[in-house]
Amino acid sequence: MSTTVDPANLRSDIAAILLGHSLAADLELLAACRPLTDEQLDKPFEIGPGSVRATLMHNLGAVRVWADGFAGRERRAWLPDEGPFSVAQMESMAEQLHDDWKDIAGRFPLDEVLTSERNGVTRRYTRAHIIAHVTTHSVHHRAQAINMLRHLSVEPRPTGSVMSWVVERGLA
Repeated sequence: MSTTVDPANLRSDIAAILLGHSLAADLELLAACRPLTDEQLDKPFEIGPGSVRATLMHNLGAVRVWADGFAGRERRAWLPDEGPFSVAQMESMAEQLHDDWKDIAGRFPLDEVLTSERNGVTRRYTRAHIIAHVTTHSVHHRAQAINMLRHLSVEPRPTGSVMSWVVERGLA
C-alpha cells in the first residue's frame, strides 16, 4: 500500500476516491441549493446543525479544520463563525478546501500518528484515520442536508452516491 495519497488515482486509491467523491458531492449539493432563498437556507429543522446553511457550513468547517490537523498547521478559526455565506461563496470555499486536500493528501505519510488535544482530552490519529473521518463525516451531513432539501421540495436532489459518481465519470 502506498504511504501517501495519489489524488489523480481515482480508480484504485481509496483515499483519493473518497476525497474526489467528497468534492463532487459537496459541489452537487451546493448546486441544488442555488435556487433557495435565505429564508429557506436558514429554515430550522430538527436534524443535524439545524438548517441547510448551518449544515453546509458545519461540513465545510470540518473539512477545513481537519485539513489543518492533517497538514500540521495552526488551526484556523471555525468557519461557521465567520458567516453567514451565500451559496456561491460556499461553492468557492468548497473548491478551495478540496484543492487544499488534493495538495496535502499526497505530501504526508498516511500511517504517521498525529496527536490532537480538544477540551482537555488528547487523542492520537493517523493521517489515514483523518481522511476516513473527514470524508464519512461529510457523507453524514450531506445526507442531513439532502433530507432538508426534500422537506423544502427541492427537485432534483443529489443522491450523494459514490457509485453514481463513479459511473457518471467513467471511472470503472
